[in-house]
Amino acid sequence: MTFFVVASVIFFLYILIFKILNLKSRAAPPHLEYIESKFNKAVLEACPIFREPYVPTSLWGKSGHIQTGVYGKVGRFQAPRPKGIRKHIMMPDGGTVSYDMFEATAEHPSGGDYTICCVPGISNSCEKAYVRGFIAWAQSQGYRVACLNHIGALENQIITSPRIFTYGDTEEYDEVVKEVRAKFPHSTLLSIGFSMGANIVVKYLGEEPHRQDYFLCAVSVCQGYDITKWAQHAPDKDNPAHHRATVTLHEWNDLRRVYNFLMTKNMMKTIRRNHDMLFGEQAKAYWKAHNLPPIIYDVEKILNSTSLVHLDEAFTYKMKGCKDILDFYKKASSSAHIHKVHIPMLMLNAADDLIIPPHQVTTPGEYVQNAPKGIYALTKHGGHLGFFEGGILRPNTVSWMDRAVTQYLDGVIEVTQQQDLRKDIIQNGVIRN
Repeated sequence: MTFFVVASVIFFLYILIFKILNLKSRAAPPHLEYIESKFNKAVLEACPIFREPYVPTSLWGKSGHIQTGVYGKVGRFQAPRPKGIRKHIMMPDGGTVSYDMFEATAEHPSGGDYTICCVPGISNSCEKAYVRGFIAWAQSQGYRVACLNHIGALENQIITSPRIFTYGDTEEYDEVVKEVRAKFPHSTLLSIGFSMGANIVVKYLGEEPHRQDYFLCAVSVCQGYDITKWAQHAPDKDNPAHHRATVTLHEWNDLRRVYNFLMTKNMMKTIRRNHDMLFGEQAKAYWKAHNLPPIIYDVEKILNSTSLVHLDEAFTYKMKGCKDILDFYKKASSSAHIHKVHIPMLMLNAADDLIIPPHQVTTPGEYVQNAPKGIYALTKHGGHLGFFEGGILRPNTVSWMDRAVTQYLDGVIEVTQQQDLRKDIIQNGVIRN
């Protein structure tokens, strides 16, 4: 009996230390893929963080599950509450888009005026702790931040048309960018998206390439890029349920089915909070006032959805006016547009992201093979939007991701300014003041 107890304790400790906490794993610099162009080499030279090991929080930071779980539950430890001004934009369909503007709290080292146009992840807004943490850090590094709040994501703001955000909506971000450009015509813009928000950013830039003229560079963090690729083992390639991404989301491997359920549960909060405008009397009044036929939903099926795919089948593709879920996924994915992005772009993912596993993320590696200003960075640890670092048990408020993103932006700014200076010397033989 005593031997059995001792053996059980040893086995439990082995599972805890080596399987769950992954303590045997060693910290390492991110794996980088890029064309060795002069621009990329100069940017990486200005960004030492990509050559140094990312050292996660000692006790639990090497576990992708715990990183993702802590991000989902806490966001950031002691997350600050930066002060911003909320703005509202009325869309042509009567919907209301909101964004928050946060002024820089320090001067940028280059002396220039820079504005980050930021898009959070699914069901998120500037009120989420990880977004607030990034905004406060960016402010302290000399950046103004305009952060989109996804339609329906704010708990204290009701929707004004029968729709909420989706994976591939770029119209709201476009309106925010237009306002920022009008308000700060002399500011240099930079585009950043997290998870679902990164899909929106890349799609926005690529679907109408002239938009890239507004931005110096872009950053994509923890996105999946393509939900339309087929699963290699799919028995029926005409069935949308067998897409690689949807199969992956429904797998029990690495508890992905659990993460899918939790994300769906979070989405359901948004839907239930806006039930009347989506399905009730307010929706009927909207369709009548706009002289449009109402969208017919199986509301019970929507409210009983247990995965994002089920929710998309019952609700999202109809809300977007697509012919079926495959049509919706094709239109929502950024992978069809990324090859048209020519401005500098950093794509950042984590190898232990259990929601977006790296074996499903082929788009960044393919993109950088033909993009002289594209860099794909894959960290060994970090989970999904975690990237916690510092401390043994309690990490720093500022994450490795926060530092890496702003260092990349600084690097692009520095290299671009040096290039502009060289052009002036060659063309004019003088240096601008």
